[in-house]
Amino acid sequence: MAAPLRHALRLLAWAAVALLYLPLLPAAALMALPALRRARWLSLFADPQFSQALAATLVSTLLSVGGALIITLAVVAALWPSGGWRRLAARLPLLLAVPHVAFATAALLLFADGGWLSRLLPFFTPQVDRYGIGLGLAMALKESAFLLWVVYGLLGEKRLAGQATVLKSLGYGRWQCLKWLVLPTLLPALSIALLATAAWSLSAVDVALVIGPGNPPTLAVLAWQWLSQGDEIQQAKGALASLVLLLTLAIMALAAWGVWRLWRRRIPQVQGIRHPQPRALAGKSFALLLPLCGVA
Repeated sequence: MAAPLRHALRLLAWAAVALLYLPLLPAAALMALPALRRARWLSLFADPQFSQALAATLVSTLLSVGGALIITLAVVAALWPSGGWRRLAARLPLLLAVPHVAFATAALLLFADGGWLSRLLPFFTPQVDRYGIGLGLAMALKESAFLLWVVYGLLGEKRLAGQATVLKSLGYGRWQCLKWLVLPTLLPALSIALLATAAWSLSAVDVALVIGPGNPPTLAVLAWQWLSQGDEIQQAKGALASLVLLLTLAIMALAAWGVWRLWRRRIPQVQGIRHPQPRALAGKSFALLLPLCGVA
């Protein structure tokens, strides 16, 4: 009885997934029609805003995903497993509950020309951010709370706390524990969350309108502007730009998978060499300040 029930539950899960993706079929058809016409692609690539918008999108997305992952790993290396890690997890909803647009608006009021920081420090004059660096850093800070929340659940499921305690009691440092124990176990389970973070960073429109580059904007904003126009040519360019974003996500996922495979092969065998415990100032600082972002 167990096997038929398992197959029925699996079929039900696939049916639920198909029901969620069924409304996307008309959108896929709208993107497929311009993609078959070479003139539409040439019109997209000839647009003077396309290359700069794509560059800003790539820079902001890489900063968002990479920065969020670095912050997450630094906090895990500094606090896990300890009572401080559990206290941080209890405060993460303060930041998770803040809408992305509100977080971006707060960052704009703080760092923009004429904002609070420029008033306190008159010599501080922000440069024109053509590549979305500020957008990427703001999204990295916001998405690090999401990744920490996911990691909190994964670390509890994997039962790694006891193994980490044994490694540290044998004299291995926190970064050795992170490299040899946490990362090989955690990253495969974290791949879906990282993919979701990359997809959101590539396609974010609301946050990019607030804190992103203006002219040209990111490719997601540019695609939204083209799709909102009544001209058929502009709408075709918007559909193709959306397809470019989808292809970019696929390329980034394949590149990350390749880097992960290469990194797994380069993990050395544990030879009993201990390294001194460094002071985890960066991770502890992020752990203290990250929940306060939701309060501010």
